[in-house]
Amino acid sequence: MRLGHVTSGAVSPLRRRRNSTRPVLPPVWEASHGRDVRRRSRKAVQLAVDLTAFCAVPLAALAVFRAQDDHGRLMVALSVLEALAVAGLASQVVRFARAA
Repeated sequence: MRLGHVTSGAVSPLRRRRNSTRPVLPPVWEASHGRDVRRRSRKAVQLAVDLTAFCAVPLAALAVFRAQDDHGRLMVALSVLEALAVAGLASQVVRFARAA
């Protein structure tokens, strides 16, 4: 059984579009959203949210962990590795935010 047979209404327009020689233009919202005058401020706010959620929260948890007493060497080494991984993630988040 073919997928097109099961969902003939959903697949056939995509197939016609893909085989068409005409370029498929993005929806109007996407085109206007990329040229919006507030795009830079939206990107800055989104970057701040991403860095807070994915980098600041894990670093705060590491700080709380390190503030407690009596850690073994292995746990300290693992926490340093985790901090380096979070720093690498932060650099990637900033890098991809600039590229978009």
